[in-house]
Amino acid sequence: MQVPTHLSEPQGGFQCTLVLPTYNAVGFIESTVDRLNAFLERHGNWCAIFVCDGCTDGTSEKLAELVSGLGPRIRVVSCDVNRGKGSVLRDGLNLCDTQYLVYTDVDFAYDPEEAIQIVEALKAGADIAVANRASAQSEFLISPRHFSSIYRRHILSRCFNWWLRRVLPISICDTQAGLKGMTFRAWKMLLPRMTSDGFFFDVELLARGAAAGLRIEEMPVCFKHVNHSTVRMMSHGWQMVRETVKLRHNLHAASRSPVTVTVSREVHDAVRAVSPP
Repeated sequence: MQVPTHLSEPQGGFQCTLVLPTYNAVGFIESTVDRLNAFLERHGNWCAIFVCDGCTDGTSEKLAELVSGLGPRIRVVSCDVNRGKGSVLRDGLNLCDTQYLVYTDVDFAYDPEEAIQIVEALKAGADIAVANRASAQSEFLISPRHFSSIYRRHILSRCFNWWLRRVLPISICDTQAGLKGMTFRAWKMLLPRMTSDGFFFDVELLARGAAAGLRIEEMPVCFKHVNHSTVRMMSHGWQMVRETVKLRHNLHAASRSPVTVTVSREVHDAVRAVSPP
């Protein structure tokens, strides 16, 4: 799949795009399409893109069958090989031609209606908006049989986020929440700097956004725990620790370069100047 590497101003007929990175989801993809189609019927200014990451279980073919006849508001694009969440998210976000871009998990652990508050925050002035499962106002829907596993993941996640806030320019509490959004212009600014192909994409996006002086806001969310996650806490966790150290080094090196800092500020000021009120 070929995607553009340079973005022009948004030209599409919609205002918001929901991007859904997808991997081996044939077991529940029909439910996702049904819920997505109902959401799009309620919100006429939204469209959606499924980006299949080298699926081997027939998800791509099933999706093509399910969305045929639903019109141009739902697109399906597929990669021939598995390249990682970050890689397919870049592809999907690059294909967006709307003012606001939101991405979420394909199993809809976050109801698509939750994306509305993300866009409201962007309309109110945020450059990037993210869900925060750790907020006291957030709600969890969990089956009792998952209590122990979700508790372990919660503790590990809180520890990891505590560490991130001390080694990277990140202030939010839940970097890995699977619901995030940004303005078209914010993504255009960050795209050339984004390098992660895997689950570290979320952390890199937030750290580079903060380093560029973008306004990042978080908000409570209703989250339904489902058992479809492809994240493996131990193997992926150690990889993310290594990538965090590498990103910290790169950000420090960039901050010591007068040329890099000057260009970054000029770009940021230019983006702010043309941003809609």
